[in-house]
Amino acid sequence: MFYKDYQRNHVILPGREEALEGFLRQEYKGQRHKWRHRLNSNSEDALTWSCFDLLSNLTPRKKMLALNEIFEDAYQGKMDQFFGHDNYENEQVEIYVGKQYSGRSTKESTEVDASIELPGKLIFVEAKLYSSVSVKSPDKPHDQIAKKLRIGLDSPLNDQREFYFIFLDIAPLDKLNEDTRSKEELLRHTEAGFRDKWKSAWLFDYYKNGRVNGLPPLTEALDGIDAPPTQSVANNMGWLTWSDLFKTILRAMISK
Repeated sequence: MFYKDYQRNHVILPGREEALEGFLRQEYKGQRHKWRHRLNSNSEDALTWSCFDLLSNLTPRKKMLALNEIFEDAYQGKMDQFFGHDNYENEQVEIYVGKQYSGRSTKESTEVDASIELPGKLIFVEAKLYSSVSVKSPDKPHDQIAKKLRIGLDSPLNDQREFYFIFLDIAPLDKLNEDTRSKEELLRHTEAGFRDKWKSAWLFDYYKNGRVNGLPPLTEALDGIDAPPTQSVANNMGWLTWSDLFKTILRAMISK
C-alpha cells in the first residue's frame, strides 16, 4: 500500500516531525532511498525509524529495560541484563537511525539501519523486512553482512568499545534457513546473486557457524582489518525478529 502522506507511514513522537523529515531526506552516495520509499507501507526504513526513534526517546529506565530484552532475544538469553539498570546515564546511551560509519584502515563506509553507542559497546543493527542482503559482485568485494562487520570492527569508535552485530528480520533464523541443499551449492547461488529470502539467514549462519576447508568463513571476510579472533566476532553476532522487537518496545512503554 502507498499512503498519501508519509507521516501516516511512521510512528512520530510529538516534536520529532522535523527529525523524521531530515532522516527521510538524507542522502547516501548521492541517492535519497528513504525519501523514495517514504509512502510505501512495506518500507524497512519506516519500520526502523518507528521502532528505534521511539526507543531512543524512552525514559532511561524504560530504555534500559527494552535494550536488555532486545539483547536477551537476539542472543537467546546469553546476554541477560547486558546493560544493567543503573550502569548508564541516559545521555551515555545514544541510538541512531541511518548513521553513516567509516572504517579506519580500509576507508570503507556504510549506512547503518540502526546503531547504539555507549561506553564500552558499539552495536550495529541490520534491518530487513521482505528484501534480502546484497551479495558481493565485481564492483562489491563484500556482501552486506561482511561489509557491516568489517566497518564496525574497523571503526575508530571500536578502539574503546566491543562491537556487536544484530540482524533484524521477519522470522527466526532457523525458519528462514531450512533449505535442504548443501551449503556449497547455496554459496554458489549466493555468489551469483541468487535472490531469495533465505539468503540473509544462510549468510548469517555461514559467518557465525560455518567452516570452509577447516577455517571459519570470517577469516576471509575480515581480511585486511585488525579484528579480534573470529570466534569472538561470531559470538557477538545476534539474530532478532521484528515481532520480538515490537513486543519489547510495547512492554517498555507500558511498564511502570
